[in-house]
Amino acid sequence: MVLPLLTWHLAKERGVSAITAGFIWTVANAAGAAMQWVAGELSDRIGRRPLMLAASFLRVINLLALGWALAVNASVLMIGALCVWNGVLRAFFDPVANAMVADLAVDNERVAAFSLQRLGTNVGWSAGPAVAGFALAAGIPYSHLFFWSAPITLVAAIGLFWVPNTNPERAKCSDTAPSAPRPSRLADLLAYRHDRPFMWFLTGTFLFFVLQAQMFVTLSYYAARTLKLTQIEVTHIYTLNGLLVVALQLPACALIRVLGRTQALLLGCLGYALAYASMGLTIGHLTVLMAVAGVTVAEVLLAPSQQATVPSLAPVGRIGAYSGMFGLAQITGQSAGPLIGAAVLEGVPHRPAWIALGLFGVLAFICYRTGFRTPQTPVEKTA
Repeated sequence: MVLPLLTWHLAKERGVSAITAGFIWTVANAAGAAMQWVAGELSDRIGRRPLMLAASFLRVINLLALGWALAVNASVLMIGALCVWNGVLRAFFDPVANAMVADLAVDNERVAAFSLQRLGTNVGWSAGPAVAGFALAAGIPYSHLFFWSAPITLVAAIGLFWVPNTNPERAKCSDTAPSAPRPSRLADLLAYRHDRPFMWFLTGTFLFFVLQAQMFVTLSYYAARTLKLTQIEVTHIYTLNGLLVVALQLPACALIRVLGRTQALLLGCLGYALAYASMGLTIGHLTVLMAVAGVTVAEVLLAPSQQATVPSLAPVGRIGAYSGMFGLAQITGQSAGPLIGAAVLEGVPHRPAWIALGLFGVLAFICYRTGFRTPQTPVEKTA
């Protein structure tokens, strides 16, 4: 409901440059990336739910603070600092949630399980901007939407009390068995380099999320400055993306079963590259929605295949840690993405810039394909 529109607010109502807006989200995502591995390791020891609950309750406070900052016209520095804190809190939710899904499903169920998770996420992702669009059209100040988001987030946190830390039946499976408690060490982090398929997978994930991040900051800025879309029209981008995921994710799950996780992941990377490159051909509201539809079709193939691959690469009892490393690569890519996108928009004419950004999808395809062809060396043998 609120965060995808923040870049538009900074660009149009505060006159913030593309570099400054990109820098805020880069620092926010970098702060979150730094905590992803810690969150994954910690969730393997104390369970998934406690971390997710703490992050959710603290994000309620963060949303209220952001609403207040916008209402009183606080400095861009203060808004940026609150965005950074939001990034840190996100690190203790997203990878832990992925590990929880893996706990609750065995390997051959995980594409479907992650598809259902994405279905739920995107019901909110489509409803949020739609509600924001109606509210803004009715003259409600943007800052008030943050105050609406806080109680919704609180309800979501309360819902976590009904989710078990692990499913007792699934806990018998070897790949979800908990690992023995041990202290976190930098050597543990460095040991991942010996797992060559996983390192290729992480590199591809980083490159992919550099491209994926363009949806949240670069596209919003491009829509505001180049296409001259209104704030309400920008909400349509995210509403359409969410609605299409809701409509297509389950049929895509069936297609993934036919193609296989690997082929779906590779095909999704190329689809992403092509769809983002087509952003340079957009001339207004309708054409940008068509390009977003192309991005979404690739997304419903790629995302659950990507998430379901992580547990299959993890050694026994290390799903949380590997999910944390996946989250680290994801947030690092999302951190670099806005700054890279802003730099490309500043240095290259806006329309050709999208072709250059689309190449990150091609590079992700190369890394994923190389990793799938590389023999695996389990990280425990080298730690």
